[in-house]
Amino acid sequence: MQLLKNKSNTLRFYFKPRKVVAQYKLFFSEEWLEASVDSIAEHVYKILFVVSDIAWGDDIKNPQIQGDNLEPILNKLKVKYPDKVIILRGAYNEQLKHVQAGLSYVKKQIPQATHCLYIDGDEIYTKLQIKQLLKLSKKIKYFNKAIRINYNTYFKTIYYKIFPIKYTPLLALFPIIDWVEYRDARNVNAKTIDLNDYFFEHPAYVRKDNEKMRLKIEAHRETEPIIGDWYNDVWLKWTPETKNFHPTNPEFWEGVTPVFENDLPKIMVETYKKFFLV
Repeated sequence: MQLLKNKSNTLRFYFKPRKVVAQYKLFFSEEWLEASVDSIAEHVYKILFVVSDIAWGDDIKNPQIQGDNLEPILNKLKVKYPDKVIILRGAYNEQLKHVQAGLSYVKKQIPQATHCLYIDGDEIYTKLQIKQLLKLSKKIKYFNKAIRINYNTYFKTIYYKIFPIKYTPLLALFPIIDWVEYRDARNVNAKTIDLNDYFFEHPAYVRKDNEKMRLKIEAHRETEPIIGDWYNDVWLKWTPETKNFHPTNPEFWEGVTPVFENDLPKIMVETYKKFFLV
């Protein structure tokens, strides 16, 4: 009886009109946020920013870790996409609590939502990439699965990316069903499919200045096993010839390869060039 009920619910979900909510968890990444949102806005139903006013980990121990000043860019995006942007604020000292707050909000306040596009403020899609990914929500094979995809990681500048790719794909799209919950900050308990030929662009290690990177690494140190004094020993001393330099698993980043401007999303290039305008 329960099996028949589950199949019936799955069938109803399949025929439900697709409405994708993009979920951001924010504390850093104001440099790339507008470019990220612009790359996906026309393809999603709503854009939910879950903004924390404290860093992950022991915020009392690390009161010097301040997030980016997100208010100007959030206000701009609210004006730019008035019918899509939703802002949820809170104090989330764990990544899992941060993302769970967003999913709980979507389930309660946006019941028509069918899928969540998990996206960070420094992740950018080309139009082709986002359209291909979201099309999967309509396919029998994928509509009720969590989809993990690959990504290009840029280091120091958008003109170098990590190569070869040795790290695992990241969660990008999953169904919003009653029983689906986060298991950790970027995994859910739905059946997962990895699609290694799908990509997004990830300039997570391209910041306006060194201080922003230092704060990011210190914030992540509370929740991730950052090796030694990575900021001083690797970030500040890095050259394109440096090998094995990932902050927690060095071998994940064996090296880099040059990237040509014509191979990058236009919005990514335009945003990067603005870093250097006085």
